[in-house]
Amino acid sequence: MPEKKEKEKEKDREKKKKRQPPNSALQALAVTTTIGVEMAVSVLLGYYGGRYLDGRFATGPWFLLAGVLVGLAVGVVGVYKTLMGFFERE
Repeated sequence: MPEKKEKEKEKDREKKKKRQPPNSALQALAVTTTIGVEMAVSVLLGYYGGRYLDGRFATGPWFLLAGVLVGLAVGVVGVYKTLMGFFERE
């Protein structure tokens, strides 16, 4: 008897979850913020890393440019993974 009541309660909880509309505005805001932060952090790390290496080896802007491009590529891959994870949950 107690097992049946627990199963019924669990089914009721699942039905309530299905009835509730997803909070799409907050989810969209979270994904947008995540994308912006991922891109900014990766490009800034590439910039400052390249700038440091240019100063260390006196190579001009070459490491800086390479760092920014690598940071941009890493950011794009991170955004892709974030979006794929977001769309899998829906």
